[in-house]
Amino acid sequence: MPTQPNKRLQTFENPHPERDYTIEIRVPEFTCLCPKTGQPDFATLYISYVPDRKCVELKSLKLYIWSFRNEGVFHEAVTNAILNDLVAVTAPRYLQLRAEFSVRGGISTTVVVEHRKPGWNAPSPTPKPPGMTEVLAQDHPRQTQGEQLSAPDADPARARVAVKPPTPGTTPPAARPSAAPSPVTGSRFRMLPRERRSTTDTPSATSADESEPEPTATIAPTPTPEPATDGIYIGIDMGTGGCRMVAINKTGEILAQAATPLPIPMKNDNQITQDANLWWKAVSAGLTNLIQEIPAAKVRTIAVAGTSGTLLLCDKKGIPIIPAMMYNDNRATDQADTIVEIADANSGAQGATSSLAKLLWLHEKGIDKRAAHALHQADWIVGKLTGMWGHSDYNNCLKLGYDSEKLRWPSFLKKLGINDALFPTVHAPGEPVGPISAETAKTFGLSPKTQVVAGTTDGVAAFLAAGPSQVGDGVTSLGSTLVLKLLSNKPLFSGEHGVYSHRLGTRWLAGGASNSGGATLLQYFKLEQMRELTPMLEPDSPTGLDYYPLPDVGERFPINDPHMVPKLEPLPGNSVTFFQGMLEGITNIEAQGYRLLHKLGGPALREIRTTGGGSHNPGWRRIRERILGVPLKNPRSEMAAYGAALLASGQVEKSG
Repeated sequence: MPTQPNKRLQTFENPHPERDYTIEIRVPEFTCLCPKTGQPDFATLYISYVPDRKCVELKSLKLYIWSFRNEGVFHEAVTNAILNDLVAVTAPRYLQLRAEFSVRGGISTTVVVEHRKPGWNAPSPTPKPPGMTEVLAQDHPRQTQGEQLSAPDADPARARVAVKPPTPGTTPPAARPSAAPSPVTGSRFRMLPRERRSTTDTPSATSADESEPEPTATIAPTPTPEPATDGIYIGIDMGTGGCRMVAINKTGEILAQAATPLPIPMKNDNQITQDANLWWKAVSAGLTNLIQEIPAAKVRTIAVAGTSGTLLLCDKKGIPIIPAMMYNDNRATDQADTIVEIADANSGAQGATSSLAKLLWLHEKGIDKRAAHALHQADWIVGKLTGMWGHSDYNNCLKLGYDSEKLRWPSFLKKLGINDALFPTVHAPGEPVGPISAETAKTFGLSPKTQVVAGTTDGVAAFLAAGPSQVGDGVTSLGSTLVLKLLSNKPLFSGEHGVYSHRLGTRWLAGGASNSGGATLLQYFKLEQMRELTPMLEPDSPTGLDYYPLPDVGERFPINDPHMVPKLEPLPGNSVTFFQGMLEGITNIEAQGYRLLHKLGGPALREIRTTGGGSHNPGWRRIRERILGVPLKNPRSEMAAYGAALLASGQVEKSG
């Protein structure tokens, strides 16, 4: 079967054509583009049909659904097109498609289309509304070559059997020992939940992905009639799943916010890419809406944060040569081995996901010959804002080989044979790059005197947003992955362990990123399931399961082993214990990471601030308090965009 998005729907013979029965399919991650603005549209599709001789095969349906993600099409047209294609291949007795599109510009759209075979008069099946408890009707394989990189379900198309919600006042089925199997999304097992003590009255979500798509151009301004000072400063955070931006005044008060989703990156085996033009569409949509909430003429400075290690080649006008290679693209393993042999011991460019390894891969393919600049995600957005290309900061350039201790490009880069002209001019984060271009000023109504400063990585921006101030303060991000950063008075580097350090003025942010985290949890549990299971956790009673949860083969930190396999056995007898065991396993990785940083010469851990969706789970917080043994503090802000805004406002030390 194909593994790339395509329009070829496949079928199989109806095993029971002698009777009428209904197949219901929910597709929660449908994406296409608005044909007018180019902005991404997100929808949940509800397909309900009574088959005749053929049934649609779900893997082919998934690839078919994915094929629309970069197509500009109206809601009404795409809904009818999908129904027509399904009817063409299955010839059902009845089929209804309900497409519920997410809010954009304050408006949501639902389109319902039907097909009925002539002479068939049975009652029309009705797709179940969102919010109804659902149990998987069949297993699905884990993510394979050609599938999208997705923090939520491995399969966006899933056949389900609907179960009525409990009557008010009754015990939810998930809390009864005799209930139906817990709806675990992974295909490895199903288990009965056991009845356990409730540690809290209200379930809290364990979100595992900061990049989960949000409603297009969502704006949530803080009610403030006028800024406290004349100057307004904008921070932009380019994430994997969307763009967020925040406007603040000089005191750090949030004046307005905006968010725009992005289509999920394309995944083909270990190659993970995204069209950079989608980044600019997201930034443009967000700025357009953000500017409506603030006096545009008072915007003084803009700073951009982006995913560390994401690499893009572009020509001298900033036009991308190829799709961007995302931060977790892991194809350059051979090139990473080459870099290890010649690089300085403390280089942050080691590892297959480093931007230098990606650039060397492109160089060996001869693709870099057509390029003028090798840029990171934040760098390219800075270029789009200013019209000035080839500028970066020393945090983003760390994984491109830049020596942030000596503030220079190291000599070992010449041994790789890469054209020196591709490497950007490096600035300290927060250092002015230049004013916005006349085109940018006109498009968004900004003053032509608005300055753009050098940005930073999303991880550093999130650290700044959290508000740590003393050596020994740590920030843990519990998002799709597990990211640790420790404020240190000296840099720490260890390629053996995946440890690197970002410069922060006269101090350093030492840390690393594990592949473990929320993306692993979401391979087995949906968000609503984790909400249901959280009150049943027993945080003070360890499970004894020595798990090392990973989403796939390979780990970066605190163990740097591209061949490391996940450890999620033995399987317990119920999903509550399994869930708690996974949370304990991720926390043990966190504790191991901070111990390693101390062992490598970093300061003793003093306290931790936590960001990311997982920080809101009370059961997980208690597990972490028990295992980590240090105070867990609430962050000043969890938004990397807020950290970028602080950088733009000059509230962060810029030079060392």
